[in-house]
Amino acid sequence: MHKLLTRATVVLMVLTILGIHNFAQTRIRFARGRTSASVSSSITGNSQRKYFLAARAGQTLSANVSSRNGCVVIGNQQTSTSYMTDSGDNYIDLFNRCGTATSFTLTVSIY
Repeated sequence: MHKLLTRATVVLMVLTILGIHNFAQTRIRFARGRTSASVSSSITGNSQRKYFLAARAGQTLSANVSSRNGCVVIGNQQTSTSYMTDSGDNYIDLFNRCGTATSFTLTVSIY
């Protein structure tokens, strides 16, 4: 009985973690005929959010994030990045380096 309870607890914890991880992912979609999009949101302290967007291989993706207190950065620990995309889903990781929730605006362009 103890083993069953332990296994059930572990499964519940894994499902909870996966649910939180999936919640922190957001898809960016470009309006028809547009090459850029902006997303404004907030991120809790000392946490991460992942944004996905579709692209063709070899396009240039440029991203810029701004937050009032400068706490939110892209995965390269800067407020901007630019790179060549892969075909299909590409992602941008945002990190809040501060201990409190922070509002931000992420602007992404593909050309």
